[in-house]
This record gives sequence, structure tokens and C-alpha cells, in this order.
Amino acid sequence: MQLLKSKIIQYLFYGIIILNNQVLIGQIRDNTSYTFLNIPSNPTVAALGGYRVSQSKTTVNSFLQNPALLDSTHQNVLSLNYMPYFQAGQLASVAYAPTILGHTWGIGVQYLDYGKLQRTDAVGNVLGEFSANDYAITIATSQRQGNITFGGSLKYVGSVIEQLGSSAVMLDVGGYFKHPVYDLTYGIAVKNIGFVLKEFSPTSTSNLPFDVQMGVSFKPQYMPARFSLNAHHLYQFDIAYANPSVVVKDLNGNTVSTKVSWPDKIARHLSFGAELLLSKHVNLLLGYNHLLNRELSLSSAAGLSGFSGGIVIRSKIFELYYSYSGYHASGNLSSFGIILDLKRLIK
Repeated sequence: MQLLKSKIIQYLFYGIIILNNQVLIGQIRDNTSYTFLNIPSNPTVAALGGYRVSQSKTTVNSFLQNPALLDSTHQNVLSLNYMPYFQAGQLASVAYAPTILGHTWGIGVQYLDYGKLQRTDAVGNVLGEFSANDYAITIATSQRQGNITFGGSLKYVGSVIEQLGSSAVMLDVGGYFKHPVYDLTYGIAVKNIGFVLKEFSPTSTSNLPFDVQMGVSFKPQYMPARFSLNAHHLYQFDIAYANPSVVVKDLNGNTVSTKVSWPDKIARHLSFGAELLLSKHVNLLLGYNHLLNRELSLSSAAGLSGFSGGIVIRSKIFELYYSYSGYHASGNLSSFGIILDLKRLIK
């Protein structure tokens, strides 16, 4: 089994090399599909800025962010997460770490239901309703070598709109370093590498939401707080979106340049998180995502765009999670989660 896990991770790394050119070319275009994979799959990630590829205290959910974060402490632990999404949408995820032949594996399911949508004809007449949903099934494994852990996950991803559907196979590969003395960790994840199995139609083209992410998490020795910094979309420097329909003018009617400065371009790659360790059983979470703040804030009022917060309540058997994330003045998102230790719950 140990050799099998090492081989699986090895093949996943080979997959990156084989598919790298195809994936990077695909990112030049804007019609990226399966973007629901970028939505935080659990309240902890949502509360800490939307990204978390490195963390000193991992949970069974962690392998969905970085497969290298899966470890033996997650054996027979179950996580259930739910987020009422915009409009009538609903996002749910399940993560479980079964023990198979003495080794821990990660199994995850993510499902986004967009609710009932109106079906109309070419001139806008309502003909009825239809449904749409996205889903992903993930299997992950990891292998520790000293202070470094390598991990890989395989995902089957699908999208359904009315009677049309598409599907793809993707790989995530990650690495994780935990300092042997200090509460300091580093992580890296290369995500959503793969290929499309089925397109919606013969004329449609789907591009995968490829990403390269890095992160660091640290806790000062005498401070009851843990801080994290994560960087995303590292394969491309300029990820700023310039809306051509937005024209800013000064009081004299002159057009004001909306060119994004290079420090702002760098900051758009970053998200920040802080965990306030109030006690053994209660933690408060705070986060900030600069990309969300810049792209979802109104010119007249920034509001809570990009800011997030949450709380964790722990006991010996379960952990409860809640997060509140600021997106836009028209609406924000809450997320709920519970982690159950089945080893203690079922004896």
C-alpha cells in the first residue's frame, strides 16, 4: 500500500508535465468552465480569505485545498458543509477520510445547485423552468517524508444545464512543509490540471480553472493568534479586470485613467487570514481578499467586499463552523459546517 500511494503521487506529477502546455494555453481565453471549484468549500476557508494551502492545524476538509494536507489524524472523520448561494443557489460539500488497509485516504464531494431557472424562447416568452448544477468527486492521498508531505488528488467534475452536460478529469498536486520546532508551515498546490471528457455541444469549448497557489501560516510564540498569507494565480502576473463600459471622469468632465498600478496587481494575488485563539474551544477567524475587494466594490461604496469572518466552536466529538463573507453591496454569503469524529462518536 505504501508503494502504491507513492506511485500514485508520482504519476500525478507526471500528469502536470504532460498536460502543462495544453492547460496554460487554455488560460489565455476567458471562457473558463467549472469555476465553482474556486468557491470556498467550507467555512474556514471562506472566513480566512478564500484560499488556504498551508495551515498548521489541518482538518479533514483541508485536502480539497491542498491534497498534501491530508494526514493520519483525519482517519474516520466526517465533515458536512452548506452555503446558501446567491439567488436560489445552494452549495454543499462532504469530506471523509476512511482507513483502507491501514492508510488514510480523502474522499470529497462538492455540489452546487443553481435552483430553478426560467426557460424562454428567442423573444423572451417564458416556456417553463429548467435546472442546472455542478459537481465534483475527489479522491486524495498523501505521503510524508520527514518534515515534508506530498499529496495528489484525482477529480471527476461535471456540469449539467437542462439536458446538456459536460464533464472533465482533473488533478491536484501539492506539497507541504511543517517546521519541526516552530509553528510555521509552507504549502504549494497546482490545481485543476486535466482534460475535458465531454463538451456541452460540438461547438462549445471548455477551459479548466487551472491555478498555482502558495501559502504560509505562522503563529508567534507568545501570541494567541495564527496568521496566514496565500497567493493565487501565480502563473500570470496581471489578473486585473478592466471593464470597458466603466468610464470615470473628474469634476471637469475629463476622463480619469483607471490603469491598475503594479503594487495593486501584486496585491490582487494575495489573501490574508488571522485566527484569534480565544480558548481551546473557541476561535475567531478574520480574512481579506484584495482581488474580491477591487473587483466587487462599488465606486461609491466599498462595503464589505473582500472582508470575511467566522467562528469555530470545538468539543471532543464535533466542531462547529460559521463564516460570513463580504462580496457585493447587493448580497453577501454565510457558510455553515460541522466536523464529526466518528471514532469517538461510534464506539
